[in-house]
Amino acid sequence: MPQDCTPYKKITAAQARSSIKSLQFELSNLTPSSLVTLFEIDISNIIKANDAVSLASEAIIDSNIPGFVKDNTLRFHNNIKVFNSEIQWQGKIYYPAPIDATGFENSSKGTLPTPILSISSQSKEGMEQLSLLKYQLLKFGDIIGAKVTRHRTFAKYLDWNNFKFNPDTAKLSPNAQELPQGYEPDPNAELPLDIYYVERKTAENKSTIQYQLSSVLDLEGTKIPRRIIIADKCNWQYRGPGCWYQHAYDNEKENNEIPILQKADLTKKDFDLPARAPAVASDKDEKIYTALDIPLEAGGDNHDKGPWKSKAVYQYDDDHILTYSYNKGDYVYIEKDKIKYYYVAKENLPQDINEKNPPPNPTYWMADQCSKSLNGCRLRWGADATVSKGSCPISTGLPFGGFPAARKVAGGR
Repeated sequence: MPQDCTPYKKITAAQARSSIKSLQFELSNLTPSSLVTLFEIDISNIIKANDAVSLASEAIIDSNIPGFVKDNTLRFHNNIKVFNSEIQWQGKIYYPAPIDATGFENSSKGTLPTPILSISSQSKEGMEQLSLLKYQLLKFGDIIGAKVTRHRTFAKYLDWNNFKFNPDTAKLSPNAQELPQGYEPDPNAELPLDIYYVERKTAENKSTIQYQLSSVLDLEGTKIPRRIIIADKCNWQYRGPGCWYQHAYDNEKENNEIPILQKADLTKKDFDLPARAPAVASDKDEKIYTALDIPLEAGGDNHDKGPWKSKAVYQYDDDHILTYSYNKGDYVYIEKDKIKYYYVAKENLPQDINEKNPPPNPTYWMADQCSKSLNGCRLRWGADATVSKGSCPISTGLPFGGFPAARKVAGGR
């Protein structure tokens, strides 16, 4: 008797070969079993953008909606004539719904397909998930950007649980010990996935919602290659996203307006920046405080003066003029496009000199710049750097943006 195929784990090479061979045989069979099409609509990014806890938490709006959406993904199938109830595939449940999907065919003309996904509400099947989807549309405005995945397999490969007898959900076999003739459950036997993203709504009426999908390569404004592979130089913007060598000031944390995170479309809940990120070296890896003959402790927090200021300000509360002067070793920053550029004072700068000689004037200021090399990265992060997302490390080691292991192939072009 075939074994239950769940839970699903990474398959071995032998299992992959067996599944591919079986799938190829079925594709060339003159009388194959029914082709089953399954759809997943992942709205995780929309849930996150709207600060919702999860799609499952929204399910409380209707007591009839089952709690099967913990991963923020809605799953449907449109094989209602064959399976007029839910289908289990790779351990996940897909509910019947009147979905029509067209336009997945590839063209030899070089244009990418733009499938049309139509979701109808004329039938009762799958109404629980469809009602939840409609609620999300009303609450969040739309599902533009949601990830749509189309799975295709043959009915003979569906999960073993589909054939176990259950008075409420039994589909093909009333006998819990036997499979219908010709059925061979195999969770690895499926055609290549079709992954698209919801680009725009093309039609909507009382009973139907229609969306146009697009490939990830067809997104407007996207350029390729996204990154150039360079062995010994970092591609990241110094003190920007990817580099992450930038600390947040107390006022930025209080207002939740941290420029580097805003540039990366993140919040302080998503990402932990280093506690300190002082000015370190020049673009030639020359240590700034050594070059200026300043004690190393000068780079401490008491010399971090935040944004550069120049003009004197009259203080009405205590009737005096507040001036901005800097001592040798003090460092300040100038912000542009949410990136902070730091400069260290080469000498004591009283109010009048500071006002007339702002950074990056090289006579009075030494710029903190990265050499874009591994050594420059080590000078700032040390040997054991860790950037965290919440309490979980996401990068152990230097956040170097180059590819040190990449080497040009001899004779290559």
